[in-house]
Amino acid sequence: MSELLHEPFTNLGSDRWFGDFSSARFLPRVDVVDDGETLRITAELPGIEREDLQMSIEGGSLILRGEKKQDVRSEENGCYRLERSYGAFVRSIPLPDNVDVDKVDATFDKGVLTLRLPKIAQAESTVRKIEIK
Repeated sequence: MSELLHEPFTNLGSDRWFGDFSSARFLPRVDVVDDGETLRITAELPGIEREDLQMSIEGGSLILRGEKKQDVRSEENGCYRLERSYGAFVRSIPLPDNVDVDKVDATFDKGVLTLRLPKIAQAESTVRKIEIK
């Protein structure tokens, strides 16, 4: 019954009314941009508090973990659709080999997380011909 109240149109097809915006699936949107000397990663995290967000670098990937907590208040009279999503999430973003993971700069402002990862200058590959004898 609870599922029916929170997602009354789930079984009507994904393109009916507003599409599939199931409140059970929160997954932050992420942009990854190569700015030349840095790699910029931006994640939309509306409604998430800074203390509910963790970041780590594991196995060459940036891991974002967090939880968007649901407001604890009664539903308004006449509410027939809930589209805002809640719950725990994990995002894994593979990183290129040439970023300096020791110098990550992270800021969180108005629900937007921005990380800047400076690139390490790659040594120029030296090409050396090998003579076949």
